[in-house]
Amino acid sequence: MAKRISASSASTIAEGIGSALGHMAARVDAWNSQRTVISRDLEKLIAHAQGLLSEVRQQGASVRLVRAKGKGGRPKGYKMSAATKAKLRAAWKRRKAAAKASNA
Repeated sequence: MAKRISASSASTIAEGIGSALGHMAARVDAWNSQRTVISRDLEKLIAHAQGLLSEVRQQGASVRLVRAKGKGGRPKGYKMSAATKAKLRAAWKRRKAAAKASNA
């Protein structure tokens, strides 16, 4: 069987619920004010970024990048003599041995 709540305890419970709702309302108001401040800051940041972007676009039209010609290295169809190949191979072996010695 259910207990009956006395009038004084009911009013105490009601006061507690009212107090909790008041605290929640205050927290919601604080969050809303924070959201307003954050949105204002974001709008300022976006406006600044758009200004920078327009400056870059304007400067990009007048400035041209200089590109290197070709990719470097030996020209296509280059023929290497057997003596040169032997020298390169020997140099590679020396580098490989030096790297192995330094790692050990």
